[in-house]
Amino acid sequence: MRQRVTRALRLLLEASVAVVVTLAVLVALSHVFVPKNNQVEFGQHEARANGVRGELADTVDVLFLGDSEAYTSFSPLQLWGERGITSYVVGTSAQKLCLTRSLLERALERQSPRVVVLETDCLFRAFSVGEAMACAVQDVLPVFEYHDRWKSLRPEDVLGQVQSTWVDDAKGHVAREGVEPADDSAYMAPTDELAELPPMNHAYLEGIAQACERSGARLVLVSTPSTKNWNMARHNRTEQLASELGLDYVDLNVGKSRVDIDWSADTYDAGDHLNVSGARKVTAAVGGLLSGRYGMPDHRGDDAYASWDEAYERSGQGA
Repeated sequence: MRQRVTRALRLLLEASVAVVVTLAVLVALSHVFVPKNNQVEFGQHEARANGVRGELADTVDVLFLGDSEAYTSFSPLQLWGERGITSYVVGTSAQKLCLTRSLLERALERQSPRVVVLETDCLFRAFSVGEAMACAVQDVLPVFEYHDRWKSLRPEDVLGQVQSTWVDDAKGHVAREGVEPADDSAYMAPTDELAELPPMNHAYLEGIAQACERSGARLVLVSTPSTKNWNMARHNRTEQLASELGLDYVDLNVGKSRVDIDWSADTYDAGDHLNVSGARKVTAAVGGLLSGRYGMPDHRGDDAYASWDEAYERSGQGA
């Protein structure tokens, strides 16, 4: 009996040592494989969204999160030019809430926003348990996200420190030109139905809200105009979610907050996303909300924010 116990303890000890050694190796490899700067040239994934990490610490007052609806609808440079608000769009194509939370946590390592705006299209995008687990593991051990960098590793990847020096001049916004009119005949048709929410999304939204609360930021849900992605059933469900979690909700598709989008001129892809003129209208409305309801400060004229004036001038909007 004693021999069996001793053998079991030895096996447990060997297994524990193996786990510790494996984790140590993965941590070391993660340091080597993670990009040493937040640029595409260094192997950075989603460089535009991660450009917020290159901004001076604690200078971004508003973070916009979400998928392509976010990065085509919100223009930080317009917000700067009109109201002196500093903001950044941490948006990625087809963003799922598991990635949203990861990107938020990374941004919060360097920034202390007053308001975090979550564009609501991603609330209804499903993801699997496997995808959620992959996000969680990659956050802790980046080697699993950047394992494909082995062909491009350089000596500085072994000993160099991670830094973020690159900033996207457009602050995460993607301006879309062109016009393709939308059919808005059934847009926001009245209904009492509730859109189905994917199983894990409620819990992840709660996690995002808690991360914002810990950092001192106000989380605000905003639905941008889209004839293809938004309807009253989704509005109803989002309104219910906001009520349950004690969050502010603003739907720019309907009611007093509705933005007067011309669906024959303000979309470049038949109502899926807004073009430049549509984004200008949405950004102006959101700017009024941020300045009025949330009291965002105007940093224009402050020497500490001179780089924003320079980016604004380079964009041509200051001409």
